[in-house]
Amino acid sequence: MAVCLLIAGFSFWITSEPGRITGVSIGICTSSLWYKILSSIFTPSDLFAIFYSPGNGPVPFTYCAEAFPLYIRDLGMSLATATTWFWNFVLSITWPLLILTFKPQGAFGWYAAWCCILWVLILLFVRETKGKTLEELDQVFAIDAGIHAGYGLRQVPYCFKKFVLFQNPVPEQLHQLEGRVLSTRRNEKARMEVEADLEKANL
Repeated sequence: MAVCLLIAGFSFWITSEPGRITGVSIGICTSSLWYKILSSIFTPSDLFAIFYSPGNGPVPFTYCAEAFPLYIRDLGMSLATATTWFWNFVLSITWPLLILTFKPQGAFGWYAAWCCILWVLILLFVRETKGKTLEELDQVFAIDAGIHAGYGLRQVPYCFKKFVLFQNPVPEQLHQLEGRVLSTRRNEKARMEVEADLEKANL
């Protein structure tokens, strides 16, 4: 997303109008070139899905739905959704002022820089929740943030070897998951509330 924003922003320095329009179109992933290449296979809405679906579109909602324990999942998901829409509102309100103050190049560059900063923060602090049970997630989130940040940094050379050099490095196992372990006070409270909900449902 940062690369697309930079392409779109820097295209405003192109003096010829057709070139500027083409650059901005490439930056927002709907250029006529992409359309000519892929139109025989995909519709324009499919092109949007190709670039948007693996990224920032659905992932935050899916992640928040998995990350919170059952006894606060409704509150956590509500807060996550409200936060997303709040920042959408802030972006919509501030975008015209950014265009006037920083020009299009600076406005697009501003958000591209934030994409890069957030990529680093996600690498260091966002935990992996894929394929884990609720009990396993409790162990995942119990790991100290500093330990997880070090693990995230070690993933950079691992991914470079695996996806650039096409080697087969041994992945590091950060979490030693031991099945259904309910040892913390939070886990016990969650278990009791789930049992109470099940009893109410049976009544």
